[in-house]
Amino acid sequence: MSQASLLDQILSGENRDLQVLAASGLVPLAPEDLIPVQVGLAGSPDAEVAGKAVQSLQTMEPRLAADYLAELAGEEVLAFFVRHVDHPTMVAAILRRRDTPRPLLVELASKLPPDLQEVLILRQDAIIDEPRILVALETNPRITNYAKRRVWEYREHLLPRDKVPPKSAEEVEAEAEAVTEEEIREAVEEVTGESAATAADGKVDMRKLTADKVRFLPVPIRLKIAAGAPRELRSVLIRDSSTQVALAVLIRNHLPDTEVEQVANNRQVAEEVLGEIARHREWTRKYSIQKALVKNPKTNPAVAVKFVPRMTVLDLRGLARDKNVSEAVRTMAFRLYNARRT
Repeated sequence: MSQASLLDQILSGENRDLQVLAASGLVPLAPEDLIPVQVGLAGSPDAEVAGKAVQSLQTMEPRLAADYLAELAGEEVLAFFVRHVDHPTMVAAILRRRDTPRPLLVELASKLPPDLQEVLILRQDAIIDEPRILVALETNPRITNYAKRRVWEYREHLLPRDKVPPKSAEEVEAEAEAVTEEEIREAVEEVTGESAATAADGKVDMRKLTADKVRFLPVPIRLKIAAGAPRELRSVLIRDSSTQVALAVLIRNHLPDTEVEQVANNRQVAEEVLGEIARHREWTRKYSIQKALVKNPKTNPAVAVKFVPRMTVLDLRGLARDKNVSEAVRTMAFRLYNARRT
């Protein structure tokens, strides 16, 4: 009997014994013919046929199935293996296949074992097509530290915000709070390429983290290390591209007035950082900090003008001529200077 004739008989359903044999994988068919037949029989209303088909597919030679899944399997077959088979060789074949339907990758992401998560993370093409893959991976209870860092990096640097809206400050804060010292150590070692030393208090030594290295750390880790960071690291994080991280440097550390003054003078910090300094009376009691805020072109004009009346006549004259400050600051400084110099 030809394979085509045998297939016809199995699919017709007229011979139940033949269907039982086919479901069990005991008919002389090539894998590319037998596997889709078995997947079809797995959905049979006949419980015995369906059960034998599922069992046979789950216990078949992994390499044999993987070769078929990698190139020839249709969407129905791929979906069956995603939902009913968890052998790593078969799952990896589905993950690596370029045309695997993206919704199936979403399904896999939430349940992948640690050793296969890296395979999925490397599918940048699929993740860009369907960012929900990352969202699903984040829900995976077995997500590895490595996969978590890659997800954070994708969110920060790769995914368009119209497809995956950024997480709220509260969500990022919660992620940062959950970061462990082990995660920090792994991340630091990854970006520095060196073993990370541990301080006496059990925390990772950050002294090898240069400005170029720090920016490669994910936001939740940068936010975590902002609290209690040494001065050298604070000077880097205060200019962080994430305003939340930069603000954490101010809020979570006891900064001396001299350091606050340096920040207020820094034209590389975000406007929100300067605004935070302006809200703290213990800092703005210092004339040098007031002056730094007024002279910094990054300070919001509405904030800067509040401090202009406190400036000395000599500083008012300088501000009135300073083209780097806003027009509102120059105008007020010019008016006050003319009023006070007489």
